[in-house]
Amino acid sequence: MQLSTLVVILASIAGQAAALSCVQPAPIATFQRVAAAPDAYFVLYGDLTFDEGALPPAVSNRRTTDPAPIPARFRGKGLTLDGFTSDYISPATLQVSCAGPWCGTARSGGDALYFVRADSDPVTMQAEPCGGMIFQDPSQAVLDALTSCMRGDTCSAQPFK
Repeated sequence: MQLSTLVVILASIAGQAAALSCVQPAPIATFQRVAAAPDAYFVLYGDLTFDEGALPPAVSNRRTTDPAPIPARFRGKGLTLDGFTSDYISPATLQVSCAGPWCGTARSGGDALYFVRADSDPVTMQAEPCGGMIFQDPSQAVLDALTSCMRGDTCSAQPFK
């Protein structure tokens, strides 16, 4: 392979990798955003199970539409004024969305936080390309901070920087 061909290929790959530049928001920032939204949201903490084989590739140059919804099951707790104390066990849907060739992703099994609109039945977990609605393996400090936010107490991401 000629050097000029290799340079063109590498430049093309680097351009695609850098084209989607985003930073996943923190769970507290997401809580503040959905609390200010006109729609009602649930904040759920627990285990979402689904067929990971149904997930689209994280990057695909052939993507023109969002992938089909993935059937799932959620088992966990909903956020109340007392913390994550309300049992929430339900069928669910995982909807992966894409921005051009970049798609969101999720993990089946394991604890995560999910911010979901309360008006869908079953609840729909949104896996966005830049994240922001699903947070894998949150710390106890994050869970406590979300409880504080829910109570209307201090709601700041400052301790988590």
